[in-house]
Parts: sequence; C-alpha cells; structure tokens
Amino acid sequence: MADTTLESLPIELKILVLFEVPDSDTLKSLVLASPGYHEAYLMVRPQLLKCLVKRQYGGFLDLAEALTAVRSEGVHFSIGAEKAICVLDHWRRRSEFRDLKQSPSNRLDEPNSLEEIVTLLHFHKMLRFFLEDYSINAPRPPWIEPIEWENKYLPLRLSLSEKHRFLRAMCRIQIMKNIFGDRVQCLEYPDCDSCGQVKLWTSGDTEELRNLQGTHGTWFIKEQAYRLFYGTIPPWEHEEMGGVFSYLMTKMKPISEEIADDLRQLSKSTPCNYFWDILPIEKRLPFCEIEMESDLVHFHHHFRELAGLGPGFLYRILHMDPLSRRNILCTNTRVLSEGPFIGLTIGLSWDHMFPFTDPADRYDCPNFEQLWSTLPPIEQPTVGWKKSWVLPHNEEDTLEDAMHLERNSEKDCEWSYALWDERRLEEWKAPLLD
Repeated sequence: MADTTLESLPIELKILVLFEVPDSDTLKSLVLASPGYHEAYLMVRPQLLKCLVKRQYGGFLDLAEALTAVRSEGVHFSIGAEKAICVLDHWRRRSEFRDLKQSPSNRLDEPNSLEEIVTLLHFHKMLRFFLEDYSINAPRPPWIEPIEWENKYLPLRLSLSEKHRFLRAMCRIQIMKNIFGDRVQCLEYPDCDSCGQVKLWTSGDTEELRNLQGTHGTWFIKEQAYRLFYGTIPPWEHEEMGGVFSYLMTKMKPISEEIADDLRQLSKSTPCNYFWDILPIEKRLPFCEIEMESDLVHFHHHFRELAGLGPGFLYRILHMDPLSRRNILCTNTRVLSEGPFIGLTIGLSWDHMFPFTDPADRYDCPNFEQLWSTLPPIEQPTVGWKKSWVLPHNEEDTLEDAMHLERNSEKDCEWSYALWDERRLEEWKAPLLD
C-alpha cells in the first residue's frame, strides 16, 4: 500500500491541515503550490484567516491594540472628531467591553470583515519585521562601548514581556499618528483631494474643528490628544512609546542623510541651481519643498517629523526602490511641521497631565506600589522606570506626589530604558540601578 501524501488527502482532511498552519507565509506557500489545497482554502477562507489572525497575535500582542491601529487609519481628529473619539473610546474601554455579554458591533477581540482580517495579517508582518530588526539594531545604551555592544550583546534575545511592550508601543505610535499627527502626502500631492487636507487642522479650516475649539491652533490638538489618548494610559507606557520612537528615528535618519548626500553631490557636479534643471524627466523630484541644495537642510532638521509619520510609513519606504523612496520622502519633508509628540516630552505642562483619565486614573492613588504588585507583569512599570521616576515617598502619597516631575527622560528614551526587564538591566550594569 502506497504511503499517504498530503496531496492525496480528502478535502475534509486538507481543510484540517490548513487550520494547523502556523503563519501566513507557510499558508501562502502551501496554497500556491497545491491546486488541491487552494481549492480547500477557497472553501473556508474567512474562517481560516480569522483563526490565523488570532493564532499569530495570541500571546504576541493584545489584538485590541492592533485593531485600533488598523481602524484608526484615515480617522484624523481634525476632519472627523466624532469618529476619532469613538475609535479611541472603544480602545480605552477595551477591558470593559470584553466583560460585557453584549459586545459592540466594532468589538476589539476579533476582526469584523475579511478585508480587516487581511489588513491585520499585513500589519502583523510589519510588526514582526520591526521586532526582528530591533533585536539586531536596538540603540546602544550610552555606557556600553560600541565594540562590546556589537560583539557581546547583539542580537538581543527579547523576553516575552519586552516584545509585548515594544509591540504595544508600536501600535500606539501608529494610533497617535493616524488620529493626531501629520498625514502622509502621496506623490500626487498637491492635486490629490485627500492630501489637500493634510495640514488643515493647523489653521482650523475644517468646520468640525472650528465648532470644537474656541481659538484656532495646534495647542488645542495637543490638549485633545492628552485628554483622549495619553491621559488614559499610565506614564510608563508613554515612555515605552518614547523608547520605540527613538528607535524609529534611528531607522529614518540614515535614509534621510543618504538621500540628502546624493542630491548634494548631484548639485555640486553641475552649475544649475535647481534640481528640476539637473535631473532628466524620469528622475525629477516631485512637487515638494526640496528644490535646490540649500533646501536639503530640511532633511537634517526634520527626520524626527518623518519618523513621526508612523511605523507604517517607515515600513513602506524601507521596502521601496531607491527612486520611489527618495520621491516620497522629499514629498513629505516639510518646512513647517509640528511633528509628533511622543513620550512624556509632549509639550504640555504637568498641570494638564493630572489627574489621569479612566482607566489610568486607578494608578494615581495612595499606596500605589501595592496596587502595582496586584497587576499582571505587562501592566506594571519596569524597574528602570521606577528607578528613574519614583522618589522616596510615604504610603499615603499618590503617584503624582511621588513622581520626579522635573526629570528629563529624553536621553534615556534613546536606549529604551522603559522597555527592559530587570534581568537585562543587571546584565548591562545599568547606572540607574545603583
């Protein structure tokens, strides 16, 4: 009797095999290689992909974070405040909705359409890419010598907790960018109708925004971002975002510098002043604020703002051909940009930051360290954050009373201090543990 092969299995068993496939790349390879499995795949596609989404995110990241990052795409506060508030409210109350017997229509524990399932699979692929890259290219702590860092510590073997904090921060940076940040301009800018609204909120030119704010300006957007987003999460999770954003800047900066250097060398090799006159038609820059060599300073000054266009934007340009990458970066390099406001250095006074908003308000209570001890590890602050921010205090003090509010954490965010487990900080002999 001939051995049974995967291809010879009946259709019912082929379907069972498909539901055991561990990831989307393996599923794609199997379906494309076998007509029989392709037929089985078409029969159960929605159920299979939904199962795959849950398997890939399970133990990897709270699906609510990824779903909110996906659903907030195109939902900018300035042109759809009501919808933006709704998206953020469901994200803020995700635990509450999970406990309800009757979940809302846009529940955050599973996708609600085949299109959203596919988008989540693509989003997961992006998160995996950055997580693997981070383990290889994590920013170096300043007290460790470069050679020691490269030879002794890299690549990092991230713990489950460190992975979770990194990915949670990635999702939240994407959410912040989608709802409150600059919108990405496409290569058809300024003729594209969508791109024409990119900076409308800075002048309050949308009717909805004019109705919401008494005086125009970006300060109103920052206040709303804190009230609706930052105020709902504890301050150590702000700093997780700051650490991950610092990493995104390390990925964006060399790309910006390379493009600027190439254009600068091109300018020096010709007497023409404008790039438009130097380059052939098929290689000319798109309509943008980079017109001559003196404009290249914007790349040096604004790579932070380019990183603030979010992980999704960075992932796209990392996978573009050099010409397309140059054009889309030039299009999105702006002379006037507020840029992102990530981490505790968001430009608001502490008066705006306390009290917290539900559900983060539970952390600002007396004997807050006792509360921390009852939380799941991923909801507690890391030892690095505690050592950096919590002053000597009495049990009756609230978190606000005990926090070192004058501390500048920007340098520490450069090595992602709020992400690391105590074991890793001890291995690195981190000075903040002393």
